[in-house]
Amino acid sequence: MLILALDASTPVVTVAVAEGDTREVLAEVSVSSRGASETLLPAVDTALDLAGEELARVERVLVGVGPGTFTGIRIAAATARSLALATGAGLSKNSTLAALAAPALSGGYRDVLAVLDARRGQVFAQRFSEAGLTTGIFCEGPEELSLEGAALVVGDGAVRYRDALSRLGKIPPDASPLHRVTAAGHVLSANLAAVGREELVPIYVREPDAEVRRDLNPWSRP
Repeated sequence: MLILALDASTPVVTVAVAEGDTREVLAEVSVSSRGASETLLPAVDTALDLAGEELARVERVLVGVGPGTFTGIRIAAATARSLALATGAGLSKNSTLAALAAPALSGGYRDVLAVLDARRGQVFAQRFSEAGLTTGIFCEGPEELSLEGAALVVGDGAVRYRDALSRLGKIPPDASPLHRVTAAGHVLSANLAAVGREELVPIYVREPDAEVRRDLNPWSRP
């Protein structure tokens, strides 16, 4: 089964082509961009070209559903639905935090705290072990996070709030690839169960920034 994995939940748009039976990644493209609507489909084309595959051969489209940026998650989900509809491929979904933790877990770390910068002075965080997730998703200030025992702390949230989060465990150097969400991480961590289009629901965790700004706008009030 040929898999096309994609994620736009963070400022990095990432796409991978992989073999489903072995989870072998044939090609991966990651692009730092603030415009997922402009970069996601070109990244898909590039990844397929690098893998020597065609879109028509894709049997499963795997998409990261967050948490992360509201717009990026929606663009990725809409793109996945469109690609699946055009090709007849099945759909699968996966947590972006699970994808972030996956490379560290596969690299031998047994306890990983995945942390994404949620803006507004907050982070999205979730703890994982070799057996799977061990906590729900936290959305709070980095100073408020509390864990029992040390973990490897990874993600752009760990980089931004290194001083506040270093008490929770080891944080790799800022340039470490373990801090980046990758489509390969989705391939490693997803269960690949098929879901319906209506089940491709984003994990927002909290109210989108646009809704908060609208509530603060006096002209939007009745």
